[in-house]
Amino acid sequence: MIGVTSMGQDDGKNQGVELGEFLDFYLLDSQEQIERLGAGLLQLEKEGGNIGLINDLFRSAHSLKGASGTMGFTPIVEITHAAEDLLDRLRQGKMEVSLEMIDLLLAVTDRVKAMLEQVEKRQPITHGSEDLVNSMRALLNGEKPPATESTAAVLSHEEETPVDFVPIDFRLTQQESEKVDEAHNMGHGVYQIEVTLDPNTLMKAVRAVMSTQRLEGMGKVIKLIPSVEELEAGQANSFSILLVSDEPADEIKKEVLEITDITNVTVFPYLTAEPPSKEQVPAPKEVAAPSVSEPPKQTSTVKSPPAAAVTGTASGEGSTQVHTIRVDTVRMDNLINLVGEMVITRTRLVQIGLDLKAQYSTDSMVNNLNEANVYLGRLMNDLQESVMRLRMVAIGTVFNRFPRLVRDLAKKTGKEIDLVLKGEDTELDKTVVEVIGDPLMHLIRNSVDHGIESPEERRAAGKSAHGTVTLDAYHDGNHIAILISDDGGGLDLDKIKNKAISKGLIGEREELSDNDIANLIFLPGFSTADKVTDISGRGVGMDVVKKALNNLGGMVDIATRQGKGTTFTIRLPLTLAIIQALLVEVKEEIYAVPLSSVLETLLVNRSEIKTVGGLQMVQLRGNTLPLISLQEKFGLPDSEIPKDEVFVVVVGFGDKALGLIVDELRGQQEVVIKSLGDFLNNLPGIAGATILGDGKVTLILDIGSLLQDVLVTRKI
Repeated sequence: MIGVTSMGQDDGKNQGVELGEFLDFYLLDSQEQIERLGAGLLQLEKEGGNIGLINDLFRSAHSLKGASGTMGFTPIVEITHAAEDLLDRLRQGKMEVSLEMIDLLLAVTDRVKAMLEQVEKRQPITHGSEDLVNSMRALLNGEKPPATESTAAVLSHEEETPVDFVPIDFRLTQQESEKVDEAHNMGHGVYQIEVTLDPNTLMKAVRAVMSTQRLEGMGKVIKLIPSVEELEAGQANSFSILLVSDEPADEIKKEVLEITDITNVTVFPYLTAEPPSKEQVPAPKEVAAPSVSEPPKQTSTVKSPPAAAVTGTASGEGSTQVHTIRVDTVRMDNLINLVGEMVITRTRLVQIGLDLKAQYSTDSMVNNLNEANVYLGRLMNDLQESVMRLRMVAIGTVFNRFPRLVRDLAKKTGKEIDLVLKGEDTELDKTVVEVIGDPLMHLIRNSVDHGIESPEERRAAGKSAHGTVTLDAYHDGNHIAILISDDGGGLDLDKIKNKAISKGLIGEREELSDNDIANLIFLPGFSTADKVTDISGRGVGMDVVKKALNNLGGMVDIATRQGKGTTFTIRLPLTLAIIQALLVEVKEEIYAVPLSSVLETLLVNRSEIKTVGGLQMVQLRGNTLPLISLQEKFGLPDSEIPKDEVFVVVVGFGDKALGLIVDELRGQQEVVIKSLGDFLNNLPGIAGATILGDGKVTLILDIGSLLQDVLVTRKI
């Protein structure tokens, strides 16, 4: 039985259920239905009176209403019931599809999403529905619907988060992460507060301490980045605070702005913590469907409760077979970690076997051990491959949020834009999927705001009034490539170069290719925007995108043609857990190079290496290959007698290549990527660490970061 209990006001309108066995099933099904409803409405806007599509939308609204009624969520029932009536009138042919109707129903999906978020956090439903219900009833009666808070704001619910907001890595300890998770679970607000200081501030650390002291009176300060010591050294003119508070964002901002020498404060919701795990609610005793009209279907939306699979049944005569089970992502990640530890242990066993064989080559027990190690290796490879598949998620779960975004942005800017999605079924690691959304949103917004011209400008240039933004994904070897392209005006390379010269980033006589100039936009704080808009160009440049991708071991590149458009190409690793690596030796230090990035290895005479503009280069099959010395990069001691020949490991993403100068090649090995911890995280050129067969810790190189350094700054 479902225990229905009041979760709201005394009026009885905000009702919910106890944290019972059906709540997670309800959330999964409802989130799928509301996503389907939103996507279908965008399609209906293009296709008009498609009766099959209208029937599908009606069924989604009906299912959502029925499931919410079963669970006792009255506000969701009221708003979806009115939407169902509107769609029912459409399918009966008594009304025609209009832009006004689409706007109103999209506002309904936004409001229901907000309600479901409160349900997911185990909070009372405080969002009202009366305004939208009245507007839909007015439309049903042939009247002009009154303006509502949702329809007055043209942009979607996702638009509330500014374009330039990317959650920063606060390098939280386990205890701090638990505090953030607990705050989310208890329904408290968690904020990322960005504070900008006057550049002439003398005691920056004091301002940070004053800010944290004031905020402690409004909640709990979890973290300050950079630290007080770093601010005292004068290395930054801004800092970030992670705060748990129930106070409104504008009150928090007002409190901090009262401090002298603070010029700007921005408060963002910090929503990166995961929802409550399954251990916090009773597990389902049996498979059951919360919907009164149709059972829950499998879904893989990123914002769903933490589940790797959804429970379903197949009915036979006299029996029920369970084909899928729900698995908490925490448990799945623990399994991944255990497999990683087994890989390390197996590598250790192989090393022990080789050492024993070298010492006791004729001993049959040693040979038996090595044979067992070979068989264990095959089993481990199969186990690893199976477990890694559990982490793979279709990128369509991210892509599907953007049609609504582009539609609303186009409406706001007065442009006519079509979004084309390709490769939605391409799979990659769930960790990458969870993080890639914000960088993609930033690039798409820039394409809409800066890339696509107005209809008048496009007609004057001999183009169609409709602009096109294309989002594509495909596998490229052991990487995934994501392309964001538009058929707009392209980047103004002359303007970019002149801006870079005026900022002192490059010299006036410096020769740069078009690609080099285009990549200058990734430099911190670089912007050519003539005016700041609320879509893009808020003073934070494309470096936020570059940083987010570098943190994933990926990179981004640009191709642009004046008057034809611009394409951003993102390349990312498929997985972030266990990889094949090439081990290299540099001054008695061992480094691991991800094998997926290795193109070839060379033996190069030092006399063939030339230095151009401070960057070492060598001719390779008629092309110039930039080189980087790992010995110089990581500040290792010079050799007393340098060798005449050096090994060069050629690495790259796509058509970008770089040569790593090393002393020796030590062979290939499967490695488990381990974090370096809070204090050593985000080291330039380092993606993590691993443990070798002899027990030694080895650093794993971040090829994307090294390549991006050469592409953007042309300095090592």
